[in-house]
Amino acid sequence: MTQNVLFHIILMALGIVVLLGAGFVGKTDKGGKKLSTHKALAGIGVILVLAGAIGLVVTRALIPTLPHFYIAVVAIVFMLLTLIGGLLYVKAVPAKKAALRKSHRFDAMIFFGLAGLAAIFGIITLLAMRR
Repeated sequence: MTQNVLFHIILMALGIVVLLGAGFVGKTDKGGKKLSTHKALAGIGVILVLAGAIGLVVTRALIPTLPHFYIAVVAIVFMLLTLIGGLLYVKAVPAKKAALRKSHRFDAMIFFGLAGLAAIFGIITLLAMRR
């Protein structure tokens, strides 16, 4: 179980760092010149986070009674909402783009907040399990 949890931690940490990079690229991009870089980084980050979550389910190392689990599920939902909002933004008519961009950014902020909270609860859980 220790290897599964370590693999989970590595994938999640890498995914969050890549998603933070995608957010930085998206925030500093003026005029959509780096949109393909933003989308590629976001896609890689989402895949890493989902792989980290699915890895625990497949290896049966998941403990769905912990607060970390519930916070992480809500964070993943907001991550997917952010992804969907970004994809809709690219395809939207110009009149709808401002609202979609605001929603996309707000969902991303909620995701990062929840991901940080989930990481804190994960660390607390890990420390409690080691005792």
